[in-house]
Amino acid sequence: MASSWQKVMFFLGLVDEEESTTAEEVPAFDTIEPLPVESETGVAETPVVETPQAAPQAEPQTAAPVPIKTHGGVAGRRVEPPTKRRRRLLGDGDSGSDGGGTVTPIPAGSTEIIVAKVFSDAQRLADMIRERRAVVLDLRSTEPEMVRRLVDFSSGLTYALDGTMRKINQGVILVAPGSFALPDHERDRLVGLGLYAASVSE
Repeated sequence: MASSWQKVMFFLGLVDEEESTTAEEVPAFDTIEPLPVESETGVAETPVVETPQAAPQAEPQTAAPVPIKTHGGVAGRRVEPPTKRRRRLLGDGDSGSDGGGTVTPIPAGSTEIIVAKVFSDAQRLADMIRERRAVVLDLRSTEPEMVRRLVDFSSGLTYALDGTMRKINQGVILVAPGSFALPDHERDRLVGLGLYAASVSE
């Protein structure tokens, strides 16, 4: 509401109605210009107006890890042991389900027979050699390029694991771990299967 003085000025035509209504409006805080103040030296100085600042927010504190007391009375943190990878045993019922070569399961202590078809059979060969088992690698029905790759792999495998590799028949290789001797009964069994020829192996 306009003051009495503003009404009188409006009545006398000295101001417009808009000026009389807006004159009493208080300007916003941020638009107020500070008035110069005369100092003791006679020079006008403009006072510094400090604007309120937001108080800094305290950083949230995280709880420190609670130490776990061990049986020896020493505080420490619990460490979960890593899970052991289970190695698939070869020679089970689904060993040839991936479309590769076939593995002939035989009694413990004798040799394994792999009729190689694809290069993935090299993984089976490596697993058996690591388990200290001899392997008869039948390459007679394998493509020539695949034969070369499998022979190269077998050669590197026996070198790395200190094993042996020798030809026991045309297209048949005996890959064995170190200090392996082919028993007589196993040799006879391989002869009966057409995998061992004395004239070739000697």
